Amino acid sequence: MNKKETIQSIKDLTSLTSIIADLCQKSGLSDVKIISQNIVSATEKSAFKNKSHKFVVTLSELDGKVQHIVELIKENCTKDDEIIVITSHLKISNYFKKWIIEQVETTKIDFWNELTLTEAIDKYLPNYWGHNDLFLKSYEESFITDLLREVELKKVLKLEKKFDELLNVFIEPKIYIYKEDKETERPIKVKISIEHLLREINYIISGDAGTGKSTLLKHVGKLIIDQNREKGEKVFPIFIKQTDIHDAGFTIVNAIKNILNNFGIQDIDKVYKDYHIVLLIDSLDEFEKSNQEKVISELSRLTEKSNLNFIIGTRNYESLIRDRQVCEHKHVDLSNFDQRQVRQYLDNFFKFDLAKSTKLWENLQENNILERIPVTPLTISLVSILFEERQYEVPATLTDVYDNFNIFLLGRLTVKSRLEFLDINVKERILSTYALNVMRSSNRERKSKNEFIIFIKEFFQSKSITVNEEIVPELLNSITEGTGILYLDDKGQVSFTHDHFMEYYASREIFTQHDRKELEKELIKNFTEYNWQNASIFYAGRTKDMPEFLTALIKNINNYSHLNDCLLAVSGLGYVLQALWMTNSTIRKDGVVTALNLLLKADSRVKELASDKFYFFDGIRDIDVAILNLFWFYKHFNSIVIRDPLKLAFEELHEEMESLKRSVFEKDQVSKLFQLFCIASTLNTGKNEDESKLNELFNNDEILKHPLFILLFDIGLDILESSNAVKLKENFNLREKGRRYVDGIKFYLEKPSDELRFTTYEQLIPIKKVELFTEGKTDASIISNAFSILTYSSDPYWNITSMDKVNKAGGGAHDLHKYLSNLGKVIITDSDKTKIIIGIFDNDSKGNQEFNGLSSEIFLSIDHCTKKHKDLNIYAIKLPIPHNENYNSYHQEKQEFRFFSIEHYFPLDYLKAENMVKETSISNVYEIIGNKTTFADKVKTLKKPEEFENFAYLFRAIDKLTNYNINYMD
Repeated sequence: MNKKETIQSIKDLTSLTSIIADLCQKSGLSDVKIISQNIVSATEKSAFKNKSHKFVVTLSELDGKVQHIVELIKENCTKDDEIIVITSHLKISNYFKKWIIEQVETTKIDFWNELTLTEAIDKYLPNYWGHNDLFLKSYEESFITDLLREVELKKVLKLEKKFDELLNVFIEPKIYIYKEDKETERPIKVKISIEHLLREINYIISGDAGTGKSTLLKHVGKLIIDQNREKGEKVFPIFIKQTDIHDAGFTIVNAIKNILNNFGIQDIDKVYKDYHIVLLIDSLDEFEKSNQEKVISELSRLTEKSNLNFIIGTRNYESLIRDRQVCEHKHVDLSNFDQRQVRQYLDNFFKFDLAKSTKLWENLQENNILERIPVTPLTISLVSILFEERQYEVPATLTDVYDNFNIFLLGRLTVKSRLEFLDINVKERILSTYALNVMRSSNRERKSKNEFIIFIKEFFQSKSITVNEEIVPELLNSITEGTGILYLDDKGQVSFTHDHFMEYYASREIFTQHDRKELEKELIKNFTEYNWQNASIFYAGRTKDMPEFLTALIKNINNYSHLNDCLLAVSGLGYVLQALWMTNSTIRKDGVVTALNLLLKADSRVKELASDKFYFFDGIRDIDVAILNLFWFYKHFNSIVIRDPLKLAFEELHEEMESLKRSVFEKDQVSKLFQLFCIASTLNTGKNEDESKLNELFNNDEILKHPLFILLFDIGLDILESSNAVKLKENFNLREKGRRYVDGIKFYLEKPSDELRFTTYEQLIPIKKVELFTEGKTDASIISNAFSILTYSSDPYWNITSMDKVNKAGGGAHDLHKYLSNLGKVIITDSDKTKIIIGIFDNDSKGNQEFNGLSSEIFLSIDHCTKKHKDLNIYAIKLPIPHNENYNSYHQEKQEFRFFSIEHYFPLDYLKAENMVKETSISNVYEIIGNKTTFADKVKTLKKPEEFENFAYLFRAIDKLTNYNINYMD
């Protein structure tokens, strides 16, 4: 091997950075620190002034990486630093040198290419090129070559040759050793470095499936070889796979002999005599218990007699050593990746195209993918492979990630045993049947070990497969510890190592069942339950084209009204629409529109909670709620694969907006504009980067004439971190518009939503066909609350607004009379003409006066309590008095003796207890007194339907006019 080949064999930044750090140490520099995988810092001490050096490290040629290098320098270097840019490539062009110098604005910069680096290594690290033991050296070269070839993931998934190098990524893991705490005398985890594993003692490394145990063992082998070369050590690493042990009859000595023979080594005694042997044993997990016992016993004997130690990888340490005599060893725990390691892995995997690394990292962050997968080297590898192959975002390929996970964990290169009948298909069916069984149980109940054994037996009986009783324990072990998907928890129950495994396998079971359509209904019915929603996303990803499923799902979601259902459905719909990226965009467009309608429902529910003084929402402003919902939509719909449905939804909603432009119902316009703004902002930001829809809203729809949208535009685009926010704000003179509408902006910033609710100043509400208007705000509040109680929190089919003004005198029967009288004169649009408008007057003296005062030429009497506009669906009704003997006295002929108000619907005893009534001169007739606002707040605490049953008289009167048929709990 020549020096050029050695330099070019450096395949990851971590290794190259480590070499630079060693060079710094050996050359006499001090305070050497590896700041990141790209930056090493060191200090050159002198008699007069210390010099600070920063080494900026990169692999291969600089072409395509220059901007990245400039950013690294600007972020990590100061003007006093001596900067050295290092690449393992042969050439660095003068053009790039000059460009970097101009960009970082310093001349204190030097460049090292392959030749310069080789000279430095020759001078300060001469042992790097190897030692003089030709026997060991020959084996080392073959050992390294073999390790690079033995990438199990590539073999199992049958990946292309291009992944040979990409998958040989090693990120230093977090490993912990167990020590006894001197005070508590309990074992505690203490973090150690990989170099700790080079000590000549025995280790058993435990870690979940995919945490990189095999990769770690291989890296230890490489470190041993590096140590041999640098320090002249004579340590002989031997990597032993499970198949090696099986083929050797479960005898370690025979396995060693076979492996060395395969490397061309016949003199086995020389290895035992002249070298210290380190056995790197991949795993023993899939062996039957008796064979595990045989191997561990032999290892114990070998460590006593030979110059030898071992390192074993296992998924379950307790299971491996349980009821066994194991020689002295240290237990090491291998942890999952943290976010820093994930980013480091991506940068190494995509080291020749860092833009891909950044793009995938942003995708993982934006879609919370790291919460939806076990964060292990295996899963990050699978995600990277899919992104490299297809360039689709991860939510759209999440099912594919788990499909590959499934193939690797169940179909990997396993050893032969008595369980050969338990192939990947059988394992899949057991896991998927069990997953759906758990999902459908109350409280997701897992089975105990004995119950699971019975479950397995019944499974095979249903398939007419006979299983010998004696191998059932081994079968259980193969399904649990052998796969890494199931495990026995601390309660002795068979659980999934990650909830997403359960959801994934349940989705497989639903997809393969003969009654699939019936099971689909369960997915749809339970969509806002966390496990079921994730199962739906996995299910959608099975074919990525399920128009019927999506249509049925959207239809069901349209009925949601509770806050948690609305928000969870928006989130789930975003992921489902991404998973169904091959489904017709027109149908997916309907999903986008449904999500936006749910946001308006969620907006109303939040304001309802604020009105109830609910913790956290108390005092929240309309703009706060709007921004929260805007961000929620962006978070779950910011995806390239939903771009077309988003644009189609914009066109559909914009066409509806055109029909609302001259509507007298300004709230409808504002609500529709908000939905359009959500789409336009999402298309403008992140992956899509299309500002055309925002420009359309600003130019054609003049959205910035409304104070609410000035605030949304100013704050929202900053929160969404739009790259062009500053430019857009300048283009549309946001500052000038802010000054022009300062009073309106100040109003919405100062007023909590509770003050605006049920008034004409409330802006965002669901668009509905029926509009109710009341004399006062407390009437609207009480009616809204009563409907919720009598319909078990159903979403009303109407909106309700009062005549009350904010901080101004107003409201009452007279204002309601004026509003209804004028409404017929101003309604001109077709959309307004389809509305049903109902004004609700109190059945008291003033209410009767204003009701009766409506022009008889315009408002025609239907009955003594109802009037209708002669041309439009505008109604006026008086509160119907319950047909109950307790209310007979309220039927008075003379107008001045009428006293029936909305509060009279409550039981008389309750009104008396709250000091809300006083008796009049008319027998059994009470007049409402006291603070109506305080009373309206108090009745929100009432939850029993019988306390609101009289309101059904009012609701049925409204239903009769609107042709709705609601079943009230009266």
